[in-house]
Amino acid sequence: MIITILAEPRSGSTNLANWFYFNKDFTVLYEPITNPTSEWYKNGMSPKLWEYNTPHFLVKETYVPNINFSELIEMSDKLIILYRENIKEQSESWLNATKTNNWGKKWVFKEELIKNEDTKYFNEIKEGMRDNYLNKGYFDISYEDLYYNNGFEKIVNYINIGEVKNNGFPVGKKYRLDKTNKLI
Repeated sequence: MIITILAEPRSGSTNLANWFYFNKDFTVLYEPITNPTSEWYKNGMSPKLWEYNTPHFLVKETYVPNINFSELIEMSDKLIILYRENIKEQSESWLNATKTNNWGKKWVFKEELIKNEDTKYFNEIKEGMRDNYLNKGYFDISYEDLYYNNGFEKIVNYINIGEVKNNGFPVGKKYRLDKTNKLI
């Protein structure tokens, strides 16, 4: 089975993909179209030519405006659209990550770090995801549902693969700390 996670940035998609990565039945690719890092999956290569040697294949992509994901979506047996409802926290996380290049470690929000930053591109991402994928008949789930309302069980039920069970999720913890170094 081929599963694609198409997600907004800072919506928990890497953590979700990591869960599948630790499952021996999945080959997982992280952003092979928008941020290709593998020698095997060069930018521009048709997703239909990608190879995997496990029973299942998961592709995690971050939505980027003006990228055509239709070929990837068409070859996928299951598509998970992941977004975030709390735009303030999501934009703070995104701005922090883009300014510090800290995409996966603990961090404390510093207002002065992102003061007066332009969020135009971030808003384009949110609008594009909403206009093209949310409420368009795809399986979509919010960060908030996934991490606070047992949404992983909804994903397990949607995927409906016997070896995928609702245990061990999430992988790791939240990265954002308050100013006293407590996770928030």
